[in-house]
Amino acid sequence: MKRLPRPALAGLLLLASCGGDEGPAVPPSKPAPAPAPAKPSRAAALLRGTGGYEAGETEGGTLEIAAAYVGGEVPAPAEVPVTGGPGCAAKVLIETLLVDPASRGLRNVVVRLEGITSGKRPPERFTLDIRNCAFVPHVAAVMKGTRLEARSADGVSHTVHARLHDETIFQIPLSPGEPPPPSRPFPQAGNVEIGCDQHSFMRAHVVVHTSPYAEVTDPGGKARMTGIPPGRHAYTAWHEQLGEKHGEIEIAAGAVARLRIEYEAQE
Repeated sequence: MKRLPRPALAGLLLLASCGGDEGPAVPPSKPAPAPAPAKPSRAAALLRGTGGYEAGETEGGTLEIAAAYVGGEVPAPAEVPVTGGPGCAAKVLIETLLVDPASRGLRNVVVRLEGITSGKRPPERFTLDIRNCAFVPHVAAVMKGTRLEARSADGVSHTVHARLHDETIFQIPLSPGEPPPPSRPFPQAGNVEIGCDQHSFMRAHVVVHTSPYAEVTDPGGKARMTGIPPGRHAYTAWHEQLGEKHGEIEIAAGAVARLRIEYEAQE
């Protein structure tokens, strides 16, 4: 075999390495790193859902609730003078601890059943009234997603300022003579505190649950819950001053179960 001269051989090797008449090979560039996802704010985290609930027809049971204040003396209703200005009452009832003197029934106890993911259809709206510079009702229970309609009969301006874990969910201004404002949804389960930016003494609580199975005791300490899926359910009782109690209750289809919750008198 005839050997090529050394310069010609070097030229062939150079031509092969360069891919013919293409330009010199360029090493691939490294892809740019993906930007780090933005950390959601606490306010945004509050707007995330807490799980689905399916509404439908169910042959459920009924729960009759009685909340009682036991031991010690029944506290007398108290009123405090306020300085809300024209259009406000001179005194406002303190509603943090209301006990029926005859039955010792405890008002404004919220009882909710935990972990229910399907059952009766919840109400779509809840109305919060303002009368004489007081929220009515003082305590309510609704399901997550329920829309709040704020109404005021007063001749002064108010604000329905809703907070959850010290974060503002919404603020609804109410001015005399103005049309009703748009309703606002409760986007997250939890104990929502309602205040008024113009009147610091105005307070209310809305317990927002993951299902419609939550009720508030009336002036006699009674509440009734219907359409409950059969089974054994955990419950939570909450009172704004006396705290929480927990337990379980058995519910049968077409039957009535009874639950008594007792809160000890405070020293």
